[in-house]
Amino acid sequence: MRLREKVLERRVVYAGNYLTTHLYVVRLPDGTTATRDIVRPPDAVAVVPLDDAGNIYLVRQHRPALGRVLYELPAGVIDPGESPVRTARRECAEETGMRPKRLKKLCVAYHATGFSTGCIHIFLARGLTAVKRPAPTAGEFVEPVRLSFHRAYRMALTNRIVDAQSLIGLLWTKRLLDQGAT
Repeated sequence: MRLREKVLERRVVYAGNYLTTHLYVVRLPDGTTATRDIVRPPDAVAVVPLDDAGNIYLVRQHRPALGRVLYELPAGVIDPGESPVRTARRECAEETGMRPKRLKKLCVAYHATGFSTGCIHIFLARGLTAVKRPAPTAGEFVEPVRLSFHRAYRMALTNRIVDAQSLIGLLWTKRLLDQGAT
């Protein structure tokens, strides 16, 4: 069965500081047309900073879209011209005060494949060294939190950690820990 849709027209319907939204007119496999809303956020990284004692470094941050404070992996947008690895090192140090010696790419995940192009590169960070956290970016308020990996994993399993990138990062890391492959 042919599943691909052909884009006939696309136009920007919103361009903000963080994302752009396009409206696509597409031809469906059966020859009819439909519209698609496509959101284009910048690509990003998330980091699972795991120390030699089995502790993980998360951040607590208020998320206005949900109206509450969440526990999350340190994460951030890939700046223009910056590699995902460089962004992962920068974000880990900025948000947790820990600089990784080693990064292992766990996966690339897409936020919401039905309407968004945004992807997030998820890394495991090892060989952590404490560094002075730089002054936060204007308007960014995060609180670093250190807890055992097993506690964070339990928080994920009991729906106390709810964002997709953190859940994915924790599950990948748990698999590696169980295999002795970190």
